[in-house]
Amino acid sequence: MSAIVNKAIVAGPVMALVLALAATPVCGQDKGGSEPPLPASPLIGKLDACTSIADNTERLACFDREVSALVGASSEGAVRVVEQKDITQARKKLFGYSVPDAGIFAARTDEEREDAKTLVSTITRVRKINSREYQFWIEEGDAMWRMKGTTMRFRAPKVGDEVEFAPASMGTYWIRVNGRKGVRGNRIG
Repeated sequence: MSAIVNKAIVAGPVMALVLALAATPVCGQDKGGSEPPLPASPLIGKLDACTSIADNTERLACFDREVSALVGASSEGAVRVVEQKDITQARKKLFGYSVPDAGIFAARTDEEREDAKTLVSTITRVRKINSREYQFWIEEGDAMWRMKGTTMRFRAPKVGDEVEFAPASMGTYWIRVNGRKGVRGNRIG
Protein backbone atom coordinates (compact mmCIF):
# COMPACT_ATOMS: atom_id res chain seq x y z
CA MET A 1 0.00 0.00 0.00
CA SER A 2 2.85 2.43 0.81
CA ALA A 3 4.32 1.92 -2.71
CA ILE A 4 1.02 3.07 -4.22
CA VAL A 5 0.92 6.11 -1.91
CA ASN A 6 4.58 7.00 -2.75
CA LYS A 7 3.83 6.78 -6.49
CA ALA A 8 0.81 9.02 -6.02
CA ILE A 9 2.88 11.60 -4.11
CA VAL A 10 5.55 11.65 -6.87
CA ALA A 11 2.96 11.61 -9.65
CA GLY A 12 1.08 14.58 -8.13
CA PRO A 13 3.65 17.31 -8.98
CA VAL A 14 4.49 15.65 -12.30
CA MET A 15 0.82 15.53 -13.21
CA ALA A 16 0.43 19.17 -12.16
CA LEU A 17 3.30 20.15 -14.47
CA VAL A 18 1.82 18.14 -17.35
CA LEU A 19 -1.58 19.75 -16.81
CA ALA A 20 0.00 23.21 -16.54
CA LEU A 21 1.86 22.65 -19.82
CA ALA A 22 -1.29 21.41 -21.53
CA ALA A 23 -3.33 24.38 -20.28
CA THR A 24 -0.71 27.02 -21.16
CA PRO A 25 -1.03 28.60 -24.60
CA VAL A 26 1.83 27.79 -26.93
CA CYS A 27 4.48 30.48 -26.74
CA GLY A 28 4.48 32.69 -29.81
CA GLN A 29 0.83 32.21 -30.75
CA ASP A 30 -0.82 35.07 -32.53
CA LYS A 31 -2.53 37.25 -29.97
CA GLY A 32 -4.78 38.94 -32.49
CA GLY A 33 -2.09 41.27 -33.91
CA SER A 34 -0.85 41.41 -37.47
CA GLU A 35 2.31 39.44 -36.72
CA PRO A 36 2.34 35.76 -37.72
CA PRO A 37 3.19 33.29 -34.95
CA LEU A 38 6.82 32.35 -34.45
CA PRO A 39 7.74 28.69 -34.10
CA ALA A 40 7.37 27.70 -30.46
CA SER A 41 10.36 26.32 -28.59
CA PRO A 42 9.62 23.55 -26.09
CA LEU A 43 12.15 25.16 -23.72
CA ILE A 44 10.35 28.51 -23.81
CA GLY A 45 6.98 26.76 -23.49
CA LYS A 46 8.12 25.02 -20.31
CA LEU A 47 9.49 28.27 -18.92
CA ASP A 48 6.23 30.02 -19.76
CA ALA A 49 4.32 27.24 -17.95
CA CYS A 50 6.10 28.18 -14.72
CA THR A 51 4.20 31.48 -14.62
CA SER A 52 0.92 29.69 -14.00
CA ILE A 53 2.09 27.91 -10.82
CA ALA A 54 0.39 29.53 -7.83
CA ASP A 55 2.70 28.31 -5.04
CA ASN A 56 5.76 30.59 -4.81
CA THR A 57 8.17 27.81 -3.85
CA GLU A 58 7.03 25.50 -6.65
CA ARG A 59 7.05 28.38 -9.18
CA LEU A 60 10.61 29.36 -8.21
CA ALA A 61 11.74 25.73 -8.42
CA CYS A 62 10.13 25.48 -11.85
CA PHE A 63 11.83 28.68 -13.04
CA ASP A 64 15.19 27.50 -11.69
CA ARG A 65 14.85 24.13 -13.44
CA GLU A 66 13.67 25.51 -16.79
CA VAL A 67 16.11 28.44 -16.90
CA SER A 68 18.91 25.98 -16.14
CA ALA A 69 17.76 23.79 -19.06
CA LEU A 70 17.58 26.81 -21.38
CA VAL A 71 21.02 28.12 -20.38
CA GLY A 72 22.45 24.59 -20.71
CA ALA A 73 21.01 24.22 -24.21
CA SER A 74 22.43 27.64 -25.12
CA SER A 75 25.87 26.70 -23.77
CA GLU A 76 25.83 23.48 -25.82
CA GLY A 77 24.87 25.40 -28.96
CA ALA A 78 21.46 23.73 -29.30
CA VAL A 79 19.65 27.05 -28.76
CA ARG A 80 20.75 30.56 -29.65
CA VAL A 81 19.08 33.80 -28.73
CA VAL A 82 19.23 36.19 -31.68
CA GLU A 83 18.42 39.87 -31.34
CA GLN A 84 16.28 41.66 -33.93
CA LYS A 85 19.20 43.89 -34.99
CA ASP A 86 21.25 40.78 -35.83
CA ILE A 87 18.40 39.39 -37.94
CA THR A 88 18.08 42.71 -39.78
CA GLN A 89 21.83 42.76 -40.46
CA ALA A 90 21.75 39.15 -41.73
CA ARG A 91 18.85 40.04 -44.07
CA LYS A 92 20.92 42.89 -45.51
CA LYS A 93 23.94 40.61 -46.05
CA LEU A 94 21.74 38.07 -47.86
CA PHE A 95 19.89 40.67 -49.97
CA GLY A 96 19.79 39.55 -53.60
CA TYR A 97 19.69 35.85 -52.76
CA SER A 98 16.46 33.89 -52.68
CA VAL A 99 15.89 33.48 -48.94
CA PRO A 100 12.58 31.97 -47.76
CA ASP A 101 10.35 34.26 -45.77
CA ALA A 102 10.29 31.80 -42.86
CA GLY A 103 11.84 31.15 -39.48
CA ILE A 104 13.88 33.99 -38.09
CA PHE A 105 13.97 35.63 -41.53
CA ALA A 106 10.19 35.93 -41.70
CA ALA A 107 9.05 39.53 -41.92
CA ARG A 108 6.61 39.94 -39.04
CA THR A 109 5.22 43.38 -39.87
CA ASP A 110 4.22 45.25 -43.02
CA GLU A 111 7.11 47.65 -42.39
CA GLU A 112 9.62 44.76 -42.25
CA ARG A 113 8.18 43.34 -45.50
CA GLU A 114 8.62 46.70 -47.24
CA ASP A 115 12.14 47.15 -45.85
CA ALA A 116 13.12 43.67 -47.09
CA LYS A 117 12.25 44.61 -50.70
CA THR A 118 14.91 47.31 -51.05
CA LEU A 119 18.43 47.93 -49.89
CA VAL A 120 20.53 51.08 -49.78
CA SER A 121 24.26 50.60 -49.39
CA THR A 122 27.67 52.01 -50.30
CA ILE A 123 29.97 50.76 -53.05
CA THR A 124 33.33 49.52 -51.70
CA ARG A 125 35.02 48.28 -54.94
CA VAL A 126 34.32 48.57 -58.69
CA ARG A 127 35.58 46.65 -61.70
CA LYS A 128 34.76 47.52 -65.31
CA ILE A 129 34.23 44.32 -67.32
CA ASN A 130 33.62 45.89 -70.72
CA SER A 131 32.12 49.06 -72.14
CA ARG A 132 28.61 48.18 -70.94
CA GLU A 133 29.16 45.98 -67.87
CA TYR A 134 30.40 46.63 -64.32
CA GLN A 135 30.95 44.50 -61.26
CA PHE A 136 30.92 46.13 -57.86
CA TRP A 137 30.92 45.22 -54.20
CA ILE A 138 28.88 46.74 -51.38
CA GLU A 139 29.39 47.06 -47.64
CA GLU A 140 26.79 44.48 -46.60
CA GLY A 141 28.60 41.16 -46.52
CA ASP A 142 31.05 42.30 -49.22
CA ALA A 143 28.33 41.25 -51.70
CA MET A 144 29.29 41.32 -55.40
CA TRP A 145 26.79 42.65 -57.96
CA ARG A 146 26.80 43.01 -61.74
CA MET A 147 25.22 45.68 -63.93
CA LYS A 148 24.82 44.82 -67.62
CA GLY A 149 23.57 46.81 -70.58
CA THR A 150 24.48 50.26 -69.38
CA THR A 151 24.04 53.07 -71.90
CA MET A 152 26.79 55.24 -73.36
CA ARG A 153 25.64 58.11 -71.13
CA PHE A 154 25.85 55.95 -68.00
CA ARG A 155 28.26 57.43 -65.44
CA ALA A 156 30.53 54.70 -64.07
CA PRO A 157 30.02 53.83 -60.39
CA LYS A 158 32.81 54.80 -58.00
CA VAL A 159 33.92 53.70 -54.54
CA GLY A 160 31.84 55.57 -51.96
CA ASP A 161 28.78 56.01 -54.22
CA GLU A 162 25.39 55.29 -52.69
CA VAL A 163 23.60 52.42 -54.41
CA GLU A 164 19.94 51.43 -54.11
CA PHE A 165 18.47 48.06 -55.09
CA ALA A 166 14.80 47.37 -55.85
CA PRO A 167 13.27 44.17 -57.30
CA ALA A 168 12.77 44.07 -61.08
CA SER A 169 11.79 40.75 -62.68
CA MET A 170 13.16 37.24 -63.08
CA GLY A 171 15.63 37.54 -60.22
CA THR A 172 17.05 40.88 -61.33
CA TYR A 173 17.10 44.22 -59.54
CA TRP A 174 16.94 47.86 -60.53
CA ILE A 175 20.24 49.31 -59.40
CA ARG A 176 20.39 53.08 -58.93
CA VAL A 177 23.75 54.71 -58.27
CA ASN A 178 23.55 58.09 -56.51
CA GLY A 179 19.83 58.40 -57.37
CA ARG A 180 20.38 58.26 -61.13
CA LYS A 181 18.27 56.22 -63.56
CA GLY A 182 18.19 52.51 -62.66
CA VAL A 183 20.06 49.80 -64.55
CA ARG A 184 19.21 46.10 -64.36
CA GLY A 185 21.59 43.86 -62.52
CA ASN A 186 21.87 40.89 -60.20
CA ARG A 187 23.87 39.58 -57.30
CA ILE A 188 26.65 37.22 -58.33
CA GLY A 189 28.48 36.63 -55.10
